[in-house]
Amino acid sequence: MPARVPEDLDRILHDLRGPLNAATMHVELLKRVVGVGSPGADSVKALQYELERLGEMITTAIGIVAVERGDLTSVDLRAVVEQALRRHELAGVEIEDAAWPRVVGDPRLLAQAVEQLALNAVEATAAHGPGTAVPRVRPARAGQGHVAIVVRDFGPGLRSTNPKVLIRLFGSTKPGHRGVGLLVAERIARLHGGGLRFASPGVGAEVSLLLPATAQP
Repeated sequence: MPARVPEDLDRILHDLRGPLNAATMHVELLKRVVGVGSPGADSVKALQYELERLGEMITTAIGIVAVERGDLTSVDLRAVVEQALRRHELAGVEIEDAAWPRVVGDPRLLAQAVEQLALNAVEATAAHGPGTAVPRVRPARAGQGHVAIVVRDFGPGLRSTNPKVLIRLFGSTKPGHRGVGLLVAERIARLHGGGLRFASPGVGAEVSLLLPATAQP
């Protein structure tokens, strides 16, 4: 996500925080009125938690929407993958030795999308413990004028292949994880005229970053 939210989105974020802060202040007043152990105490505590969660979700959502595409250039997708893996020192991820296509896009953003998918794959594979095959990245033709960067893991698999189920704000069930990696990757893919596709190949999961084979500026 960007280090700085654009001015127009920052104004929206400020306006959203207004009623949220007001509601938080009213909760603080309720806490003084409703005593500990009273019938409404748990409800007030739950309300405070949900307001805090909502505030974090709004800030994160605005940050994802603020991701903007930079200047477009001809991009070697293998170079993008290598950059993403090198950035996070993911030396254990295999890159298929194949004919990798070129697309027109923002190399910085595309590398960021691959980073998110590769990190997810490494974590999913690690969850199965020692001896599990390492994650792999390969190119593919995706049909309808698209190519794909396919990230395969050998973890526990997907609960669904429906993007509406998987790509959710704070969708992660892992402690300490905000679960926004797929949202960021999808945002970047859509800025390039593509998207994400999910598959369950039997063991583990495959996530494909789809991009137009002949993307236009």
